[in-house]
Amino acid sequence: MKRERCPSCGSRGASAFGALFWVLVVLLAAWVLLHSLDYGTVRVAVYAAVARGAEAFLHPVWGAALLVLALLCFAASRRGGAPGSRVVSIAPGVRLRAEGSDSISVAVDGSRHAVAGERTVERNLEAEKRVVESFHALTRRTSAFAGDGERMAWSRAQIEDARRELYALGLAIGSELLGGSTAVADQLVDLPGDHLQLGVSRDLSGIPWELMVARRGGEHLWQLFSVTRQLRDAGEPGPVASAPVCPFRLLLIANPEAGIPGRELVDAEREAAEILELGATRPDLVRVIRKSPRSEGEMRGLLEEGFDVVHFAGHTGSAEGVRRGWVLGDGVPVNPGALFVGGRAPTLVFANACRSNTEHVNDNFADTARALMMAGVPAYLCTLAELHDSGSAAFSSAFYRAVLGGATLGMAVTAARTALLGMHPVTWANYVLYGDPALCLCGTGESEISPKNSRRASD
Repeated sequence: MKRERCPSCGSRGASAFGALFWVLVVLLAAWVLLHSLDYGTVRVAVYAAVARGAEAFLHPVWGAALLVLALLCFAASRRGGAPGSRVVSIAPGVRLRAEGSDSISVAVDGSRHAVAGERTVERNLEAEKRVVESFHALTRRTSAFAGDGERMAWSRAQIEDARRELYALGLAIGSELLGGSTAVADQLVDLPGDHLQLGVSRDLSGIPWELMVARRGGEHLWQLFSVTRQLRDAGEPGPVASAPVCPFRLLLIANPEAGIPGRELVDAEREAAEILELGATRPDLVRVIRKSPRSEGEMRGLLEEGFDVVHFAGHTGSAEGVRRGWVLGDGVPVNPGALFVGGRAPTLVFANACRSNTEHVNDNFADTARALMMAGVPAYLCTLAELHDSGSAAFSSAFYRAVLGGATLGMAVTAARTALLGMHPVTWANYVLYGDPALCLCGTGESEISPKNSRRASD
């Protein structure tokens, strides 16, 4: 099992040396103070007071208090401290590959990436179609409750009903897609480690595998692991970007069609304001640069300046020659997969828009993710279906707060999902992350990176 600590800003070693430094300063100050006092009067009185305090400290009540304090500290350490100080344990990789229309091969990597086990389950195309269609129907239903920019106060009943439907989908994924007599789903949830990299073949990428529940009463896969995806049939990736050094540079493109009637995204403006506020609050960790490119040419010019993160919050759409892309200020969709070819690839691309997992209008293939991986982008955060604006803004804010807290990208997605569980019916289930689960944005550059409202989509 690969074990490494997230190389975030403010390392554990630096904190320890800082604490030791201040302890030495206090001891030195005490020594100077005592040395300056008169021995026959004041210093003797100080020594006597310290001796009386030491005698009182030997009382059994102090022992009981120290024992309780030690137990509390131990419990706090078991719960984990700040994300950046945790030890990241990587579970063996899992690869899902469709073998035609008959079966799915499930391989679990062992040590040194050797295959520790491979099972084959019967492929149920009808069940796959039913899961995907049910997921999309649920996202469309919730995103249709409010128009663009309208804040929606979800009732507890609506949130719980959606969670029950998603839980049922998770059970269907575990039992109908990966279940049967082989019980593959049970084996997956029992893997060691807290970060799981899920290799998915292209024709299986539209399934929300992160929702999988192995057994009734169990948790979703994303609750058991910080899950990221890899496309196993993506081909040879391009040169991979190195981990950024703090402060990392974030290019923010939000509501690029502002001012065009019917195309405004009010909550995208709120999302941009929250990201800009984070940048103003923590300039030592992130520098946020907001731009509104009106054309593909302007966009390419911006990217030549070099950014560690590219965040897009807007519409997706299709046009001749572009099956699905980001819609910029001129209203023309741009293929995001082609924007980074031949240039300096960012570490993370976050497409906070409807169905940003695909370049196609009518299917769920992860074409954009594949193209970005081929261009050398190590991590891509995107969506499977329709989005509700206020939910997507809340997810974005929770994600970046976790990142600036030192979390790995996998942990940050998990934290954002958890934050939205009781706030929005489906938004938390819509996001998928491609790339290395243990990658940090606020890194030292030394870690290894694997190459591996509704926001209306206009057709």
